[in-house]
Parts: sequence; structure tokens; C-alpha cells
Amino acid sequence: MRPRSSATQLLLAALAVLATACADSGTAPDATAAADSLTALPRALTTTERQAITASNDFALRLLQRTTARQSGNVLLSPLSVSLALGMTMNGAAEETLTEMQRTLGWGTANRADINVAYRDLMTMLPGLDPGVTVRIANGLWMLQPMVPVAAFTSDARQFFNAPVASEPSTRAMFDAVNAWGDRETRGMIPKVLQAEPPRDLVMLLANAVYFAGTWRERFDPAKTSPGSFRLEGGAMATVPMMTRGGGFRSWRDDRLTAVELAYGNAAYSMLVLMPTRDPVGAFVATLDTARLAQVVQGLREARADEPLRLPKFTLEGSLELSPDLRALGMPRAFSILAQFPRLIANESGKLSFVQHNVKVEVDEKGTRAAAVTVVGVVVVSLPTGVDIDRPFVFLIRERLSGTVLVTGVVRDPRGR
Repeated sequence: MRPRSSATQLLLAALAVLATACADSGTAPDATAAADSLTALPRALTTTERQAITASNDFALRLLQRTTARQSGNVLLSPLSVSLALGMTMNGAAEETLTEMQRTLGWGTANRADINVAYRDLMTMLPGLDPGVTVRIANGLWMLQPMVPVAAFTSDARQFFNAPVASEPSTRAMFDAVNAWGDRETRGMIPKVLQAEPPRDLVMLLANAVYFAGTWRERFDPAKTSPGSFRLEGGAMATVPMMTRGGGFRSWRDDRLTAVELAYGNAAYSMLVLMPTRDPVGAFVATLDTARLAQVVQGLREARADEPLRLPKFTLEGSLELSPDLRALGMPRAFSILAQFPRLIANESGKLSFVQHNVKVEVDEKGTRAAAVTVVGVVVVSLPTGVDIDRPFVFLIRERLSGTVLVTGVVRDPRGR
């Protein structure tokens, strides 16, 4: 991770809830909004789509809480990317593994067909909401030759996630192919998501990429950007480039929190900045839930034209392996030898090995560019290979029911030497 900065964590918490653009767009238009601002979605959301957004936002905040708790520096996440990658993977799961994954991703007991449709419709809607904002969402699937995925799984991946299936001759070739794909889909922002050596038993990679580029609805004047003070955790002061402008944003305050919202393009998308004024940022994130977020969003009001806003200009990137967080959030079975993925790999049992997540964000006077790639690695669960007693051992001859030990010994050399 890059330099430690508590408030920057919360600047980027905004990106963790970008999907709230859909949930909030159906509200009544602000009286001060410009005539070309988006005030309603192109169509009414279905019940399942609303559930998808609620599930995504709930997962976003829970994942933010988990990762913030175990990171001492900046935290960058795209929960949408993680949810889509795991949502596609979930089509290969069954029984307890499926139940755990659905619950962790916020889907509860929804059926597979409805979940797939909701993911598909969300991916279709988000890129087309604002002609002034670029949103790209891509999915892909890579297999190790000569293995093949289950036909029903690839059908779902293509139909609902628009994910092509590729076959590669080696695990290194799989890593290289995903890295090249991620570089292309994020327009060079994430050139290499997979940097470690591939697991020897790797057989499948499933990936999602999200790219966002938006210009501020009201831009900052670069001439007004100047060095400013930023209070780090612990009280030390740092000097950072501060962008400045008057008005053109919405704000909300109480005795513990200051919030501002800055719109992009036609206001379908925005950055919501949450800055705790009393508590450490980690403590604030630990209490941040969808109810608190809704309270802030509903309380936002247009700032006066002469009300100044100062916001850091920054470029940050982060890399996280999310399997510890996902286990803790409720889906440990998917990563264990007890994993149940019968719809994933033909004639093989698999489990998840890793969930690699890389994010980069650039914020300047013109707007914001953000990109994320999430890669799920699947390895084969090998059948038991037997037990070899091939080193010194202790033995006990005992009566099993009473536990009485008759003979015991230590064998260092079975040859009797």
C-alpha cells in the first residue's frame, strides 16, 4: 500500500459505494440541479435488481470494515468488482458452499436464476447511464489445458456475465493472459494484477475488471491548487496538493461527521466523501452501515456558491489478497477441501485458492479515473494420497475400549540398528 492517510481511506470509501448511484437516482430532483442532470433511472428497477443493489452495498460496507481492520494504511476496494467475480464463480457452487457464498454476498436465499439476471441487468445499466462518464465492466474465464469447465457453468458465464472462455497450456500462460487482459480492460491502469508465482495445482482463473472515468460536473481550477495541510493519524501534519473551489457540491454535517458529495457528468455518478471529525477512521468504518449511509445521503444539501471546498489531489493504488476477509465474512468452505463446486470443472473437484484484488484511483482537477481487477483462482482438490510412516515414530499397543497401554516404544530405525 501507499502512504498512510486516514482521511484518504474515506475518500475512497466513496468508490466502495458507487453502486448507490442507482439506488439514489430515483429520488426527487434537487431544485438547484442543472437541467441536464439525471433525475431518474431509464426504467424502474425490478425487485431483484433492488435486492442486487442492496446486497452489493451491504457487502461493500462489510468488506470495507474487514479490510480496514487489518490494514494500517490506505484501503482501496471495488466491491462491485469483487461481487461480480465471486457471483460468476458462485454458479459453480452447490449445497453449503453455495449457501455461504450467497449469504456473504448479501443474496440470502435468492435463487440462482434471479441472481444471474440481476447481475446481468446491473452490468447492462451502469455503463449507459451517463454519456459523459465512461464505465466499462468485463469478465473472463481461463482454463488449464486439457481440463474443461462444466458446460452449464460456461453457458451461465457467457449468458449472464458476457465472459468468454479461453484455454491455456500452462499456469504461467494463464497468469500472463489474465495480466494482459486486465491491462487492456483497465486502459493500462492495472498492468499486472497477478505478480506471484502461480500455484502448481491451478486449473482455472475467473476475473472481473471495472474501469471508471468521469469529469467533475463542476471542475476545480488548477490555478487554485496549492500545498495544504493534512492531519495524519497520530496527529502529525503532512503537506499535500489541495484542490479548491467554491460551491458546486452537496454537504452534510453532524457533531461527529462531515460529508460532501461531488457529482460527475450528468450527476448519475458521484463521489461521496465521509470524514469523521472525532473518531479514528478505523473506528468510524467499523460502525458504518447502510442505515448510517442512507441517513447521510438523505441529509445532503446544496452548498452555497461562496462555501469553499478543499480536497486532496491524489493518485493511489493498492493490492489485496481477499481470501482471509471472505472467510471471516462467512464463506470459509469455498477455500477448504470441503468445498462443493460440482458445476465448475468437468470430472474434477475444485476449491478457491485466492481472490486477488488490485485497485488504482486518480483524482485531479478534471475528475476521477478508477480501475479494479479481481481474479479468483481455482485449484484441484486432490483425492487422499494415503499415509506414509516414513520417519521416526512412537507406537502404543493398547486395549482400545479401556485405554490400557500394553506396550509402547520409539522406532528410530526399523532395521533394528
